[in-house]
Amino acid sequence: MSQLDKNIAAQSDDYFAVVDANDTVIDRQCRSYVHKNGLLHRAVHAIVIGNGGRILAQMRSKYKDRAPLCYTTSSSGHVDYGETYEEALVRETKEELGIDTELSDYIYIGKLNACKQTDMEFVKVYVLRHNGPFVFPPAEIDSLDWYTKAEIERLMAAKPEKFSGAFVYVYKYFAEICKKNSNLRLKLEDFLNMGQIS
Repeated sequence: MSQLDKNIAAQSDDYFAVVDANDTVIDRQCRSYVHKNGLLHRAVHAIVIGNGGRILAQMRSKYKDRAPLCYTTSSSGHVDYGETYEEALVRETKEELGIDTELSDYIYIGKLNACKQTDMEFVKVYVLRHNGPFVFPPAEIDSLDWYTKAEIERLMAAKPEKFSGAFVYVYKYFAEICKKNSNLRLKLEDFLNMGQIS
């Protein structure tokens, strides 16, 4: 079996932390069982922003069992059993983008409750400033593409089928938080050393 085949097969072997409606861990189940039965679980999403306020969008691999060949956030993934959101964030960024980070490198945006749009995941959302270079696993990712905020919003409007449901939900949440929370917006602008986030 090739390494690519092993990586693809490994997708079904992960064990997730199953949680209740209050996001308290109550069980441990494999990926396929969790998804098949619509169990509540956890995930993290990182929005990577580079020079000029460009947003890094990840095109999911054709081998993915959910939303293949669709754009999602720069880095995202499930929280494994026995792992915290924060540990999963750093791990997923390393696995998907090939970069070493620490929790202090991120700004925490907020938390989404589990719902149909998040695929029954409680989601913590973060922002990371980074310009690469990035190294990604082909079993997980088809490409990494930079877009301005205006470009990505035009593309979402014109071709919504190119984006995973989770990406659209997380991105809109991020944009709304930035719009409503002036303190967070100013903090982000300073953190990213970029122009105004509108």
